Amino acid sequence: MRLDQVLVFVRKLMMHVLVIYVVVLAINVAAVAKLNPANQAALAHTEQDNPDAGRINWAINDAPPFHVLHGEYQRQGVCDVLIKVVHRYLPELRPRYLEMPQTRISQAMDNKEPVCFPCMIYQPEAAKRAIYSQPTHLYYPHQIITNNTTAKTLRALYGEPISLDKLLDDPRFRLGYPAGRRYGVLQPLLNEHDPYLARSGPDGAVAILNMISSGRLDYTIDYPMVANYFQQLYNRNMETLIIAENQQPVAGAIGCANNAWGKQQIAAINQVMPDIRRDPEFLEVLKLWHSSNNNPANDDYDYYNEQGLKAFDAMAGKKSEN
Repeated sequence: MRLDQVLVFVRKLMMHVLVIYVVVLAINVAAVAKLNPANQAALAHTEQDNPDAGRINWAINDAPPFHVLHGEYQRQGVCDVLIKVVHRYLPELRPRYLEMPQTRISQAMDNKEPVCFPCMIYQPEAAKRAIYSQPTHLYYPHQIITNNTTAKTLRALYGEPISLDKLLDDPRFRLGYPAGRRYGVLQPLLNEHDPYLARSGPDGAVAILNMISSGRLDYTIDYPMVANYFQQLYNRNMETLIIAENQQPVAGAIGCANNAWGKQQIAAINQVMPDIRRDPEFLEVLKLWHSSNNNPANDDYDYYNEQGLKAFDAMAGKKSEN
């Protein structure tokens, strides 16, 4: 083939390529032109514009056995497993973990920042700070946690159940608890008394129990499972005393910011709540931390949890009818 023939062939090939490119470009332009304004706006809302789209931002804190961020039982806290189970049944949502102290989590909720906290006390009547899911599980009520010596003294002075109101008025006994903790129906009593110590920083509940075990504090208020965790981890027995003002089950729930974003997350979570409640891994971790060698009655936790959730559902059904 002569050189002039080669040049003619190359020119024709380039013309064909150019025609194909123009046709493809025209098809794409036409497709974009057919998008209605709503679809165009949706395309403009990329993840860069809205980083929380399709994602749940989980506020977590170092508070075993709710969240266990380090050590022997890492990621085996009740709320660690609860988050895992939520995403098992909502796989389309991506998790983002934001480690915060309890006080910062409360502030984020107050500021309506797009966060959810998996370990809130279910109290929808007071839903200003957060939007609550349906109850996820039940806790045994808050109790006084102390060492063996102080427990004997308190029982001799006040009997059991013990009146928290009277105990708080007794200056001989020093109360400590993690900063930022809230105590449901007991909170009004606590609001009237400053604690001897509100412990800030990570792992506050365990630090408080270490101080009680060594005699530097006298008592704290917490769920019995916190004492169970401490006993399992450190092999130090703690005593729990029933509080007269609080003998009702405490329902745990997921709470999200009280805004449109939070309502969307809670609506999705509630759709799969039956699956979450009966998930074997979730039930196993609840049983792990609610069982105690010092209290054989706690072996009935499964029944306690199941019946309690039925009662909460029944109450919610009655309210919706009225």
